[in-house]
Amino acid sequence: MSDTDRTREAVTAYFDAWRARDFDRLRTVLDPAVSFVGPLGTADGVDECIAGLQGMAERIMVDLVLRARVVDGSDAITWFDLVTARTAPIPTANWSHVEHGLITRIRAAFDPRPLFAAG
Repeated sequence: MSDTDRTREAVTAYFDAWRARDFDRLRTVLDPAVSFVGPLGTADGVDECIAGLQGMAERIMVDLVLRARVVDGSDAITWFDLVTARTAPIPTANWSHVEHGLITRIRAAFDPRPLFAAG
């Protein structure tokens, strides 16, 4: 299996599991030392990362609507709409880096102002 195939497989599993709120499955594609940086916070390590994604799923997220994914070797960019109950869908970009089939770094970018305005 190529790096591109492993990356696509890991990132697809990440989004499928997050969307389904299957955090046990989500944990299986994250490196123990995964790091996350996004507009609403940072996380270091798999436990912090899972806690952050679970909190977002429980407090903010209604759905994730995938729009596009580009995979290049060990890197993937996923463009999706973060659907919430309080705002219009929020366009989001997510960069993931995969090593040995596990996601080691995640960077998310979106405009958080609609969430802050919705209270």
